[in-house]
Amino acid sequence: MRYTIATLALTVCSPAFAQDVSLPQAVDWGASADEVEEALDGKCSNGLNVREIDPPFLPNVEDRQIQIDCNGLDHFGAPRFAEFVIGDDRLQMVWVMVEPEEENSAIAAMREAYGEPSVESSMFIAFEDHRTAWRSDPTEFLYYSPELSEAFSAWFASAAN
Repeated sequence: MRYTIATLALTVCSPAFAQDVSLPQAVDWGASADEVEEALDGKCSNGLNVREIDPPFLPNVEDRQIQIDCNGLDHFGAPRFAEFVIGDDRLQMVWVMVEPEEENSAIAAMREAYGEPSVESSMFIAFEDHRTAWRSDPTEFLYYSPELSEAFSAWFASAAN
């Protein structure tokens, strides 16, 4: 019995478990701002803020872009600041900030989870098949919707040259 409990404790406390880079559970691509706020209820331990982004930076925004800032979202083994970007009332993109000293472990975890990147540059490392990327400045994870796949692929290709 001790072996089982010790094994479970090692599994739960292992770096691989604590450094999960998968899409945050609160993400449902295309969800409305209200749905995102509801999904984040109780998950932003240091507060939640909703703000309008004007001018919008998302491609093809016809009406408005808002951002839900979640401070304290549990991700990659610690509470993080995350930005949920919503264009025309559809969740399109999520940025999750990481401390600069975690860059090497974050990239290693992404390579472990997603394999070889599709594109690399000094600015980012992209895993397009998984619609995710690492950005070096600021240090953060990017997750993006299927709707933005084509736009990001074009940006990654142009920025890598």
